[in-house]
Amino acid sequence: MGALALLSFTACTGDQALPPINKPAGLGEASLGDGQWNSPMAAYQAALGTVPHDEFGYDRSEAWVTGYIIGWVNVDISNSNLALAADFTLPATVNTNILIASDPEERNPDNIATVQLPSGDVRKALNLMDHPENLGTQVTVFGTVGIKYCGQYGVRSVSDYVWGDEGKEPDPNMVLPSGAREFLSIDLTKGMEGFTFNQGDPSQSGFETWKQSSQYGLVATGGKAPGAVVCDAVAVSPVFDLSDYTQIRMMVHQAGNYFTNSANFSQMTSTLVREAGSTEWTQVEMPYPPAGNSWTFSNSGYIVLDDFAGKKIEVGFRYTSTSTLSGTWEIDKISLAGVYSK
Repeated sequence: MGALALLSFTACTGDQALPPINKPAGLGEASLGDGQWNSPMAAYQAALGTVPHDEFGYDRSEAWVTGYIIGWVNVDISNSNLALAADFTLPATVNTNILIASDPEERNPDNIATVQLPSGDVRKALNLMDHPENLGTQVTVFGTVGIKYCGQYGVRSVSDYVWGDEGKEPDPNMVLPSGAREFLSIDLTKGMEGFTFNQGDPSQSGFETWKQSSQYGLVATGGKAPGAVVCDAVAVSPVFDLSDYTQIRMMVHQAGNYFTNSANFSQMTSTLVREAGSTEWTQVEMPYPPAGNSWTFSNSGYIVLDDFAGKKIEVGFRYTSTSTLSGTWEIDKISLAGVYSK
């Protein structure tokens, strides 16, 4: 194990500029990235604590970073001093981290980034203790940059990876428009949060289709088939003010079970939007409805509400059931995001 002289990286208070990029010899401008999937940051950028910005000046602390796996941090020696704990040899005795650099022969601490491997698929695939063959291989990882780990800036909380020099192209239904930021988040396990229930005219008098649960949020069901209650009921949100925003996106965190499949879920439920004060609902498309046969919660994908930008709206979640098919719909979180236009 080689001993390295650890450099101290500092930033000026209030300085919003990116840290200077001191490129290792032989690496050109093309090796500098902005953290996008097809332009990942170089390992030496991450090692400097660089945090990329978008065109509006907002930090993007989650970024793709690429480099060669050159070693690991022996946390049994130190978890805060890379000079003591960096190890470039095999076998590795730790599976919770790796070291990456822009050159597979790199040993200069200026250019080495630590990489945290959380428990799960990423750790299983990348760690050198179980996969010594990974040493010297180029990998592109997605995680949080600008925070030190094991005494050095690098990539923390890695959630994804791709072998090679590019990341993974994002699903457009899971990516906000450029400049958009979340401006409202509602946790429906904490209460009604201003929602009201239009229980409709169920086949069983007095039946309450929609209820609020401290564990599952808003829950709609017609009971159990056979003999389920025929329902057509809507959970109606409070008024959301979109006056200051454009490119509005809504995300719903939800689960659906006993619909048999996703197609039945989509047929028997709908997501609605109307201007405040109006009685006319508009159905909006949900990119990813639940499986319809599982209690596992999932995200809906971003629901596009561009037609309602600059307006005040209400959102409705319509649930229906028949005497022979009665699923259960659970919604525990809702969020709204958009580009601030003022």
